[in-house]
Amino acid sequence: MNKRWLVFSTAICFLFATIIGRLGYIMFSGDFAVSSSHNSYTLDIDRIYPTVYDRSLSKITNKTDTLYAVIRPNEKCLAELNSLFDYNERNEIIDELKQGYPVIREIDNYVKCKYIKIFETTKRHDDDLLSSHIIASCEKIYSDEVGSKSINFAVDAIGRLLDGDEGTIIENNYNSKYGVSLTIDSKIQKEAELAAKSMLKGAVVVLDTETSEVLASYSRPNDYLNRAFSSYSVGSVYKLVVAAAALEGGINETYECVGEITVGDTTFACQKNKKHGKQTIKEALANSCNCYFVDLALKLGAEKITEVSEKLGFGDETVFNEEWKFTNGNFPDLDFLKSKGQLALLGFGQGSLTATPLHFCSVVAAIANGGIYTPPSLILGEVDNNGNLIGKDKNKPSRAMSEKTAETLREYMRYVVTNGTGMAAEYNNNSAGKTSTAESGIYVENKEILNTWFAGFYPYDNPKYAIVVLTEDGVSGSTDCCPVFRTIVENIG
Repeated sequence: MNKRWLVFSTAICFLFATIIGRLGYIMFSGDFAVSSSHNSYTLDIDRIYPTVYDRSLSKITNKTDTLYAVIRPNEKCLAELNSLFDYNERNEIIDELKQGYPVIREIDNYVKCKYIKIFETTKRHDDDLLSSHIIASCEKIYSDEVGSKSINFAVDAIGRLLDGDEGTIIENNYNSKYGVSLTIDSKIQKEAELAAKSMLKGAVVVLDTETSEVLASYSRPNDYLNRAFSSYSVGSVYKLVVAAAALEGGINETYECVGEITVGDTTFACQKNKKHGKQTIKEALANSCNCYFVDLALKLGAEKITEVSEKLGFGDETVFNEEWKFTNGNFPDLDFLKSKGQLALLGFGQGSLTATPLHFCSVVAAIANGGIYTPPSLILGEVDNNGNLIGKDKNKPSRAMSEKTAETLREYMRYVVTNGTGMAAEYNNNSAGKTSTAESGIYVENKEILNTWFAGFYPYDNPKYAIVVLTEDGVSGSTDCCPVFRTIVENIG
């Protein structure tokens, strides 16, 4: 019995040793391969993220192609490196290939190769990307991967690529057209950016006067801050709102400007203490007479000015979608405006009042659109995988002032250009708007930073575009902003 058990045990041990030896030979000899379905190496070539489209469904991102080379760690691929790469990059690639895995590199031009594989991929951003601040915000919200392209190689039991395997391309929804369509008009956006190149810091916004859809939005320089959506001291462009409140209340009086006006223990002055003399609202807007509007604000009272301002979106927020919203700026409350000094400051757009260029452009659009205010919008809707637009609900318009008041204000804004501070904005006898040189309360080397504005519309006889130009640390609205407005309307009108 013991002898038979010994023989049986010896046989089992021999069989086990034979199996172990055979497995070792398979693992280390390289003569046997494991099926790629069980053991493989995958190299990512490209990943696709949602495309950003303009209003005509032309691509702003993902619109051009780029080339990538996949180099396998073998002598045939090494021999072709000279045709694609310079000396330094060849050495870097060779060092990487020593790890035993394929290397992927972007290349500038297509060169026909027999062993190195060349792939065409989608380039997310062009060098001349339009509206980069808006695109950056879009891509934070629409950030999930949509599709991918990769190449799969079969490997042996210890992870070495099988000789002769050129790889299998795997595309996962790589050609998807999914993305978001913006209201941006690429032609107008390009012209706005070109016109604003002279600015060191500032913003330009162009809206459709009827819908308040953003046709162009540009912030300069290309840094972390989107100035088009940021709040600034407003200054004299706000006089349009005070004038609207007066016209709505049937007030259109004459005032004698002597260069300054005292409220309580504070004296307010016109720029450079200029004495404008006898002024109507129309003339006071054209000459940007601070004293007139201080007096007018005190006569109107905080309630009437606040009522019109709130109808025009002051103190509210701009909402593009649930993930993308921001304040329109700061509007002082009625308790704060019980101070006559603060009410006086509000009369010519100073004090604690702030607004974004985007929001104030929607105020101009309301005036140009017969007194109908519509909150600004930027997103037309999502685009599905097949390229079909799924539109979102449009912002609801509301009446902010009478049609007569809006018509009168348009006439006054035209007069600002023909006879006042906005002459440098004139083009084709059809420009209209209001200048502003706003004190920011910020000092650098004992010099106060000024925010300068021009807020206007074009053409006067049939308004299509509301346009706001803002310059940080400017000289005057007339000097800094009117020429930019003129250049834009000259090229899009």
